[in-house]
Amino acid sequence: MSVENAERFIRFMKEDPSLAQKAKSVGPENFEQVSAEAGASCTAYDFVCAVIDGLKK
Repeated sequence: MSVENAERFIRFMKEDPSLAQKAKSVGPENFEQVSAEAGASCTAYDFVCAVIDGLKK
């Protein structure tokens, strides 16, 4: 798990809005499972860090 994977997960969600909805609907306890199933294992913390990094660009 890493911020790089979270960045990949963000790209996947942009490409497939249903993935974003799924990540949102499963709740925090299953977020890591959804990211792993998408091929971009990351924690919610990794995801937030990636979002913050993206704000700097």
